[in-house]
Amino acid sequence: MCGVGVDIAVHNHGIGYFYVICSGVVFFLEVAWIITLFIQICSRNEFGPCMNCWTNVLWLRLWRKSVLYTIFASILFLRPHRLWLSIVAGLQLLVLAGLYLLLTYRANQQSKVIPSPRLLNNSNSPSQEDNYDKYDDITDVLDDGLPAPLLNDNLSELDQDTILEM
Repeated sequence: MCGVGVDIAVHNHGIGYFYVICSGVVFFLEVAWIITLFIQICSRNEFGPCMNCWTNVLWLRLWRKSVLYTIFASILFLRPHRLWLSIVAGLQLLVLAGLYLLLTYRANQQSKVIPSPRLLNNSNSPSQEDNYDKYDDITDVLDDGLPAPLLNDNLSELDQDTILEM
Protein backbone atom coordinates (compact mmCIF):
# COMPACT_ATOMS: atom_id res chain seq x y z
CA MET A 1 0.00 0.00 0.00
CA CYS A 2 2.89 2.32 0.70
CA GLY A 3 4.35 1.57 -2.73
CA VAL A 4 1.01 2.39 -4.32
CA GLY A 5 0.91 5.70 -2.47
CA VAL A 6 4.46 6.60 -3.48
CA ASP A 7 3.82 5.70 -7.12
CA ILE A 8 0.64 7.76 -7.25
CA ALA A 9 2.29 10.68 -5.44
CA VAL A 10 5.17 10.64 -7.95
CA HIS A 11 2.61 11.12 -10.73
CA ASN A 12 1.39 14.32 -9.00
CA HIS A 13 -1.81 12.98 -7.48
CA GLY A 14 -2.50 14.23 -3.98
CA ILE A 15 -4.25 11.07 -2.86
CA GLY A 16 -0.90 9.26 -2.98
CA TYR A 17 0.14 11.01 0.22
CA PHE A 18 -3.10 9.84 1.83
CA TYR A 19 -2.27 6.26 0.79
CA VAL A 20 1.17 6.56 2.40
CA ILE A 21 -0.41 7.80 5.65
CA CYS A 22 -2.96 4.97 5.54
CA SER A 23 -0.18 2.43 5.05
CA GLY A 24 1.59 3.88 8.10
CA VAL A 25 -1.62 3.46 10.13
CA VAL A 26 -1.98 -0.15 8.94
CA PHE A 27 1.67 -0.86 9.78
CA PHE A 28 1.29 0.65 13.25
CA LEU A 29 -1.86 -1.35 13.97
CA GLU A 30 -0.23 -4.57 12.79
CA VAL A 31 2.85 -4.16 15.01
CA ALA A 32 0.84 -3.00 18.04
CA TRP A 33 1.15 -6.45 19.62
CA ILE A 34 4.94 -6.13 19.68
CA ILE A 35 4.73 -2.68 21.23
CA THR A 36 2.28 -4.09 23.77
CA LEU A 37 4.80 -6.75 24.78
CA PHE A 38 7.55 -4.18 25.26
CA ILE A 39 5.31 -1.89 27.26
CA GLN A 40 4.22 -4.76 29.51
CA ILE A 41 7.82 -5.78 30.10
CA CYS A 42 9.20 -2.27 30.65
CA SER A 43 6.30 -0.70 32.52
CA ARG A 44 6.28 -1.25 36.25
CA ASN A 45 2.96 0.42 36.90
CA GLU A 46 -0.07 -1.20 35.27
CA PHE A 47 -2.23 1.79 36.05
CA GLY A 48 0.19 4.51 35.00
CA PRO A 49 -0.48 7.11 32.31
CA CYS A 50 1.54 5.18 29.71
CA MET A 51 -0.57 2.05 30.11
CA ASN A 52 -3.80 4.07 30.15
CA CYS A 53 -2.84 5.73 26.86
CA TRP A 54 -1.85 2.40 25.32
CA THR A 55 -5.16 0.84 26.43
CA ASN A 56 -6.90 3.50 24.37
CA VAL A 57 -4.77 2.55 21.36
CA LEU A 58 -5.63 -1.12 21.86
CA TRP A 59 -9.32 -0.28 21.70
CA LEU A 60 -8.93 -0.49 17.92
CA ARG A 61 -8.77 -4.29 17.76
CA LEU A 62 -10.42 -7.21 15.95
CA TRP A 63 -13.63 -6.12 14.20
CA ARG A 64 -12.76 -2.42 14.50
CA LYS A 65 -9.60 -3.03 12.48
CA SER A 66 -11.63 -4.85 9.86
CA VAL A 67 -13.94 -1.84 9.46
CA LEU A 68 -10.96 0.50 9.08
CA TYR A 69 -9.21 -1.81 6.60
CA THR A 70 -12.39 -2.14 4.54
CA ILE A 71 -12.63 1.65 4.32
CA PHE A 72 -9.01 1.87 3.18
CA ALA A 73 -9.59 -0.88 0.60
CA SER A 74 -12.69 0.81 -0.78
CA ILE A 75 -10.73 4.04 -1.22
CA LEU A 76 -8.08 2.08 -3.13
CA PHE A 77 -10.78 0.55 -5.35
CA LEU A 78 -12.48 3.89 -6.01
CA ARG A 79 -9.31 5.79 -6.94
CA PRO A 80 -6.85 3.34 -8.57
CA HIS A 81 -5.37 5.96 -10.99
CA ARG A 82 -4.61 3.33 -13.66
CA LEU A 83 -2.33 1.44 -11.30
CA TRP A 84 -3.09 -2.26 -11.05
CA LEU A 85 -1.16 -2.52 -7.77
CA SER A 86 -3.81 -0.44 -6.03
CA ILE A 87 -6.36 -3.18 -6.77
CA VAL A 88 -3.94 -5.79 -5.37
CA ALA A 89 -3.35 -3.72 -2.24
CA GLY A 90 -7.12 -3.27 -1.82
CA LEU A 91 -7.68 -7.02 -2.14
CA GLN A 92 -4.99 -7.71 0.45
CA LEU A 93 -6.63 -5.27 2.84
CA LEU A 94 -10.01 -6.95 2.29
CA VAL A 95 -8.50 -10.36 3.02
CA LEU A 96 -6.92 -8.95 6.18
CA ALA A 97 -10.27 -7.43 7.21
CA GLY A 98 -11.96 -10.79 6.64
CA LEU A 99 -9.35 -12.55 8.76
CA TYR A 100 -9.94 -10.08 11.59
CA LEU A 101 -13.68 -10.74 11.36
CA LEU A 102 -12.96 -14.47 11.57
CA LEU A 103 -10.69 -13.86 14.56
CA THR A 104 -13.45 -11.85 16.22
CA TYR A 105 -15.92 -14.68 15.66
CA ARG A 106 -13.47 -17.19 17.12
CA ALA A 107 -12.82 -15.02 20.17
CA ASN A 108 -16.56 -14.70 20.79
CA GLN A 109 -17.04 -18.46 20.48
CA GLN A 110 -14.25 -19.16 22.95
CA SER A 111 -15.61 -16.66 25.44
CA LYS A 112 -18.98 -18.46 25.33
CA VAL A 113 -17.30 -21.79 26.10
CA ILE A 114 -15.43 -20.56 29.17
CA PRO A 115 -17.84 -20.33 32.10
CA SER A 116 -17.96 -17.31 34.30
CA PRO A 117 -16.15 -17.48 37.67
CA ARG A 118 -19.45 -16.63 39.33
CA LEU A 119 -20.96 -19.82 37.93
CA LEU A 120 -18.04 -21.88 39.17
CA ASN A 121 -18.37 -20.61 42.74
CA ASN A 122 -21.20 -22.82 44.00
CA SER A 123 -21.64 -24.64 47.29
CA ASN A 124 -19.85 -27.80 46.08
CA SER A 125 -16.61 -26.03 45.28
CA PRO A 126 -14.27 -24.82 48.02
CA SER A 127 -14.49 -21.14 48.77
CA GLN A 128 -11.55 -18.75 48.86
CA GLU A 129 -11.55 -18.85 52.64
CA ASP A 130 -11.01 -22.62 52.56
CA ASN A 131 -8.00 -22.13 50.28
CA TYR A 132 -6.42 -19.69 52.71
CA ASP A 133 -7.15 -21.87 55.74
CA LYS A 134 -5.28 -24.91 54.48
CA TYR A 135 -1.95 -23.06 54.74
CA ASP A 136 -2.43 -21.70 58.27
CA ASP A 137 -0.71 -24.66 59.93
CA ILE A 138 2.50 -24.34 57.94
CA THR A 139 3.52 -21.21 59.84
CA ASP A 140 3.75 -23.23 63.04
CA VAL A 141 6.15 -25.66 61.41
CA LEU A 142 8.29 -22.94 59.86
CA ASP A 143 8.57 -20.91 63.05
CA ASP A 144 10.05 -23.85 64.96
CA GLY A 145 12.55 -24.71 62.26
CA LEU A 146 14.16 -21.30 61.79
CA PRO A 147 17.65 -21.04 63.24
CA ALA A 148 18.52 -18.36 65.75
CA PRO A 149 20.88 -15.62 64.55
CA LEU A 150 24.53 -16.03 65.39
CA LEU A 151 25.88 -13.41 67.73
CA ASN A 152 29.50 -12.71 68.52
CA ASP A 153 28.84 -13.45 72.20
CA ASN A 154 27.78 -17.02 71.49
CA LEU A 155 30.80 -17.94 69.38
CA SER A 156 34.00 -19.17 70.92
CA GLU A 157 37.34 -18.01 69.61
CA LEU A 158 37.85 -21.35 67.89
CA ASP A 159 34.55 -20.99 65.99
CA GLN A 160 35.40 -17.42 65.02
CA ASP A 161 38.79 -18.49 63.64
CA THR A 162 37.17 -21.29 61.64
CA ILE A 163 34.67 -18.88 60.13
CA LEU A 164 37.37 -16.37 59.27
CA GLU A 165 39.45 -19.05 57.52
CA MET A 166 36.59 -19.84 55.18
